[in-house]
Amino acid sequence: MTHDDRLGPDGRPHCPLCGEPLLFEVLDDERFLVAWSCVTCGLIRTTEPA
Repeated sequence: MTHDDRLGPDGRPHCPLCGEPLLFEVLDDERFLVAWSCVTCGLIRTTEPA
C-alpha cells in the first residue's frame, strides 16, 4: 500500500489547509457526487468521478 499525503496518521482524509479531519456528505448517490468539508476552516470541496 502506498502513502497518500491527503490522509492523516489515522488513515482519514485531512484538510490541506489546516490538517483537521474532513467530513463528507453524499449529495447524489447516482452520480457519486460527494461534498468534503472542514469544520475548522470552512473549506468545502466536491468530488465526482470523471
